[in-house]
Amino acid sequence: MMRIPHLLRSILLLGLLALVACSPAPTLRIGSNPWPGYLGLYHARDLGLLDGHPVQLIDFDTTEDVLRAFRNRAIDAAAVTLDEALSLADSGQALRIILVFSLSNGADVVLARPGIDTPQQLRGQRLGVETNALGAYMLARLLEHAGLSGRDLAVIHTPLQEHEAAYRSGRIDAVITFDPQRSRLLAAGAQPIFSSRDIPGEVVDVLVVREDALHRHRATLATLDSAYFQALAQIQRDPAAVAPALGRRDRLDGAALLSAWQLMEFADRARQQVLLGAGPGSLRDTMQRLQQVMQQAGLLSRPVAQDIGLGSTP
Repeated sequence: MMRIPHLLRSILLLGLLALVACSPAPTLRIGSNPWPGYLGLYHARDLGLLDGHPVQLIDFDTTEDVLRAFRNRAIDAAAVTLDEALSLADSGQALRIILVFSLSNGADVVLARPGIDTPQQLRGQRLGVETNALGAYMLARLLEHAGLSGRDLAVIHTPLQEHEAAYRSGRIDAVITFDPQRSRLLAAGAQPIFSSRDIPGEVVDVLVVREDALHRHRATLATLDSAYFQALAQIQRDPAAVAPALGRRDRLDGAALLSAWQLMEFADRARQQVLLGAGPGSLRDTMQRLQQVMQQAGLLSRPVAQDIGLGSTP
């Protein structure tokens, strides 16, 4: 058997180590749908804070598309609502919430035709909703609030991008929606009859990362965290200055985007530390409440809240 001289082995080893060191870091793929609460990520990119870092922001038309991509491992991280994170865990996805974007305070809404003034008046009406995403949770809370059951109205599965057309064409009488569709439907004469303001603290936008991707992307995630909060600070200092450019991503003008932002509470770093912590005010308590509602409504097959990690490290 031929022996490799000690010096040659050392040279080969050093070459191998150099090759590994020079290998590019894997790209962190983050999926999101059009929603004003996620624009801090895109502002960070626009400011150049992600330049030179392996981060790819991937746009999807609907939340359903984002959830499907996460389940199929086409993306490593997803911007979703807290109830959607629970649904992902219920489908066997091991995930961790590493960032809290915002808490909705009226931005997610049930809009109805004039003459339908209360949730109770939805009886016998046609309600459009994305039944595989946040809309399913909003529907459950709407029915509970109104004292109705799913049999009291016609629930029509309506993808997000079809909300405006379905309303204008008369195919539905009401819709569970959010911006940019909210602004357009209000302009078309629809009126709010129920919103996340009626269920404070329950509609929370978060960034989830697959547990097995945490170590692989640890350095990139740290960069992303820093970049996001720098961008958010600029948005909060002067929202009117950045709204026109950022609104174009969600097909909103500056005024409409500012209006949408007023209906949500952005979580700055101090607020996030509380939400992702283990003490009072943690998302852990919120997830337990959501889990109870979702199990009662048949949206979860089992308790999963304790399976979801909180924070950037295990």
